[in-house]
Amino acid sequence: MRCAILGGAGFLGRHVGRSMAAEGVEVWSVDRALSLPGSAPWLAGEVQADCFDLASWWDAVGGADTIVHLASSTVPATASEDPVQDVQTNLVGTLRLLQALRQQRARPRLLFASSGGAVYGRPQSVPLREDHPTMPMGAYGATKLAIEHHLRIEETQNGLPCRILRLSNPYGEWQQPHGVQGVIAVFAHRALHGQPIDVWGDGSVVRDFVYAADVGRAFMAAACHEGAARIFNIGGGAGHSVNDIILSLERLLGRSVERRVFPARPFDPPVNVLDIQRAREELHWAPQMTFEEGVAMSVQWLRTVS
Repeated sequence: MRCAILGGAGFLGRHVGRSMAAEGVEVWSVDRALSLPGSAPWLAGEVQADCFDLASWWDAVGGADTIVHLASSTVPATASEDPVQDVQTNLVGTLRLLQALRQQRARPRLLFASSGGAVYGRPQSVPLREDHPTMPMGAYGATKLAIEHHLRIEETQNGLPCRILRLSNPYGEWQQPHGVQGVIAVFAHRALHGQPIDVWGDGSVVRDFVYAADVGRAFMAAACHEGAARIFNIGGGAGHSVNDIILSLERLLGRSVERRVFPARPFDPPVNVLDIQRAREELHWAPQMTFEEGVAMSVQWLRTVS
């Protein structure tokens, strides 16, 4: 199997690439950036290109049996700030990719990284199953959901096999701690440097965190899946609060961590946890890394780079 990972030089792309290469897959990264020399030995090759411009990388890769679509120019905060840009780059870009594959008569399996939090919106029941109503509360989730629908249409009308993985909150090595996403990386970085951690409300908000190497294994499983399901929740299997994260960091560091407490934000659902039973049954996948072990691995990696 030859796999092209769109966004292969990024945080998740590296984990997916490493996991798939470990199973004997020939992995190529397609990204606007290149990995640092020697930092991604699992790759068969890299192409520096616009992920959505098929003509700029398809021949260089030699075609692909599987495409892992991790490419995104936004996170929830930036998508809400400029939803037009979000649609123009991510939704229209994906449509350009699908159209080009159609013209090439190429039918690789396309695996899309959707969002297990953003597409569902405010939970009506917890844990969230794949059949939970999808009512995004922001532009990011709306675009992800629109892409899901277009992939469904593309498979139905033009035979492009697709699988959609609705990820919870991935974390782990290579996640940069200076952005607006990735609470574990941000908290760990600040704690390591003796900086205060910002907490909105009493810290009881619960979210679903999944170690990124487990996400990589999920994509490998989806690449080989032959069942009827097309959408899979990929999460950690349990919820953890903001307070849980801080307590884990304090145990690892052997000292208390300063908190700056702000009023609770009304748009934060108190609990958001995914039901991963379908992935267990159909993909034969389950997370292997415990929350405590994953946080420890994240801290260990951050010590080496920050």
